[in-house]
Amino acid sequence: METKKERENSDSQLIRMGIPSKGRMASETQEYLNSCGFKIRRNRQQYIGWLEGYPNIQIVFQRQKDIINGVSNGNLVFGIVGLDILTELTLEDPNKIIIIHDDLGFGKCTLEVSIPESWKEISMNDLKQRNEILRIASKFPLLTKEFFVKHELEFELIKAEGTIEVAPTLGYSDIIVELVSTGQTLKDNRLKRLQDGCILQSQACFIANRKILKLNQSVLDTSRTFLEYFEATIRAKDYVSVFINMRGKDPEDIAKKMFTKESLKGLQGPTISPVVSSEGGSWFAIHIIIEKKKLTETIRALREIGGSGVVVSPTLFIFEEEPKRYKELLKNLEDK
Repeated sequence: METKKERENSDSQLIRMGIPSKGRMASETQEYLNSCGFKIRRNRQQYIGWLEGYPNIQIVFQRQKDIINGVSNGNLVFGIVGLDILTELTLEDPNKIIIIHDDLGFGKCTLEVSIPESWKEISMNDLKQRNEILRIASKFPLLTKEFFVKHELEFELIKAEGTIEVAPTLGYSDIIVELVSTGQTLKDNRLKRLQDGCILQSQACFIANRKILKLNQSVLDTSRTFLEYFEATIRAKDYVSVFINMRGKDPEDIAKKMFTKESLKGLQGPTISPVVSSEGGSWFAIHIIIEKKKLTETIRALREIGGSGVVVSPTLFIFEEEPKRYKELLKNLEDK
């Protein structure tokens, strides 16, 4: 059933996007958006901001839970949240929200079963062999229940908030299910992970209200803009631009030399332009985009064919003809 907010936002020119207001996800989300060319203008005393250059996009700073609820009911159109809390809150009703991009590359962690270090068990099957009802402290009751039911273990869920790693030490629970990034907090509290106790691998994802996206062309166009820059930024991180000067008879002569080296072919081929030199001679400027991990090999190959004055710079964006994820989004919207 369409909500009032969904009806309003399906026609509205103002597009609201929720991003985390506190913690590591908040800072990493803002850093990520900035790296993608989306600079946020915000009064520090307010929970509202704007994207520079996009006056119709309003940024709302909220808790991740509130962002998910806002996108679900149509108060927000877009949001950036962790896949972990998104999956937990939409497990029973996943159809109102659509995941536009599930691999933004930050906020990475895993939702895992952790037990006291003193226990000899190392797997879920080992836990089953204890033949006892396990008390589990977790902020993710639905995902925890689904996982333990699948493994046919008897358990009791303990409602938990705050730092739950201390729960087993305090006798509040036997084991915990919690997000893990480095694992240091587990070690500090004398806990260990199980070999097969990973419930979910999580990172930041970009979400939207499915109905609004389907009904409002402006919103759909905005989703494409975000995807264009997200994908272009992610792709560019693995590449660098290399500029070099080289003598040669003509561009074809230079290209022929370069094509003898596999590392000098670039994405589609080199860009070769004549250089007007005060010293005279037939000089050409060459530009190629290469994988960052192949830089040393590339510089060596350029020198072998007579290149000099190598300049390397980072690439900010590498755009494709059309974002693959946008095509997937359109298909997803058609299917449901």
